[in-house]
Amino acid sequence: MTNRLMKVLAGVALLLLLLLIAALFVDEPLRGYIEGKMNRSLKGYRVHIGALDFHPLGASVDLHEIRLERVDEPNPPVATIARWSASVHWKALLSGRLVNDQEIERPKFHITRTLARQETGNDLPVKERGWQDAVESVYPFKINQIRITDGEILYLDDAKPDQPLRARRMYLYASNIRNVQSGDQAYPSKFSLEGLLFESGKIRLDGRADFLAEPYTAVKAELTVDGIPLGALVPVTARYNVQLSGGTMSGEGAMEYGPSVKVINLKRLTINGLHLDYVHAAHTQRAEAARAKATVETAQSINAKEDAFVRVDHISILGSELGFVNQAAKPEYRVYLTEADLTLERYSSQLRDGPSSFVVTGKFMGSGDTQISGTIRPPKDSPDLELKLKIAGTQVRSMNNLLRAHGKFDVVGGFFSCYSELTLDDGSIRGYVKPLVRKLKVYDPTQDREKSGLEKVREGAIEDLSNLLENMPRDEVATKANISGDVDRPHTETVQIVIGLIQNAFFKAILPGFEREFGSK
Repeated sequence: MTNRLMKVLAGVALLLLLLLIAALFVDEPLRGYIEGKMNRSLKGYRVHIGALDFHPLGASVDLHEIRLERVDEPNPPVATIARWSASVHWKALLSGRLVNDQEIERPKFHITRTLARQETGNDLPVKERGWQDAVESVYPFKINQIRITDGEILYLDDAKPDQPLRARRMYLYASNIRNVQSGDQAYPSKFSLEGLLFESGKIRLDGRADFLAEPYTAVKAELTVDGIPLGALVPVTARYNVQLSGGTMSGEGAMEYGPSVKVINLKRLTINGLHLDYVHAAHTQRAEAARAKATVETAQSINAKEDAFVRVDHISILGSELGFVNQAAKPEYRVYLTEADLTLERYSSQLRDGPSSFVVTGKFMGSGDTQISGTIRPPKDSPDLELKLKIAGTQVRSMNNLLRAHGKFDVVGGFFSCYSELTLDDGSIRGYVKPLVRKLKVYDPTQDREKSGLEKVREGAIEDLSNLLENMPRDEVATKANISGDVDRPHTETVQIVIGLIQNAFFKAILPGFEREFGSK
């Protein structure tokens, strides 16, 4: 009995030795085989595997130092992976299924704006680009579950490559990937994703998916974000004339995206301490117009699709400063709202859901109590909006650059107020803008001592005329610009129309009777 046991143990030891020797000699040929098979699958990319370890006892394989490169631009690599392991899923094997589990450790993805645009504009369908075949080349059995640990994503805008957007400590788990073909809007595979966005913001995505859906993967998930620092987005927003500094974002929502349905439901979004300026410049005017047109076309495309649905339950922007900078004017000026709070509720892209409401409060130019409120209805062919605006007690001196640019004069003192009601409905506009100026003082010998004699006379005349027009009991100058007619371009975005109307009516009403250079933009 002892001799037989010894022979069995010796045989096992010899088998293990032979397997070990085989493993030592099979590593390099297997590495080359897997690398070649992956590269034959990919279109426009290639993979390099640094080393491979085959473990015969567990029937597992470890790939080390993997690089994914573009064929036409190999440096820097699109992705690097420290270790990629695959092994038999033994529990599934007991049920008669030959599938494998995969674990990817410390992957780093390096994505540029140029690469993202090329991939988005690629006419080759995703399923024909070879990604799935390349992943399945790592192991002979189909994938059952996959786990990614400590991942990192870097996004670089070509204009600011030294300021990358970074997501790190990303963890992903997905199971039941190789399910049988499912019915429409059935999601048999469970997955979860979490990580840090822009260094300190937290992001989590939990849901289910159908990884075999055609022509692309279908997903239904819940999203939560917390403490996202918005200042990190400057490399992206600057391209669109938006300057950000400060502010954090938190929120939660749900999405369902598949071949037959596209639903986004933003349940709650809260932004605190935002500082945002939209910068208009002469050299970007054409690009601004093109972006506005593209935005309108995209919104109309979403509204026109019966399977596409966007809903916003509640958005709050609190304790913020919002501004408009006109660099095309001489001199440049900035119009802004401090202590700004904005609330938007019940917005929907579908007309059947009824109107949404919004309220904005703050200090116009840092001093004028401001309230803007209104309702928005999902548009058919033209915007549908009701808006009320009230500004009271703005110190006119804070508006001097604006007055110099459009009225060719400045002031020493006075207070500005403005009241407006606008309605856009079925392609028509009606309403009014009523600015009021109180205790206006235009000319001051000390402030204006460097000006020419003609400018001094002109500003003195403005002040005299203002005093003459004042309603003495109320001590103010009031004018009113009525607005009515048809929208010239019914497909224009609602925000564009409102800004244009207020801009034109404001200057025509506050500077009556004076020569000025003003053209609508």
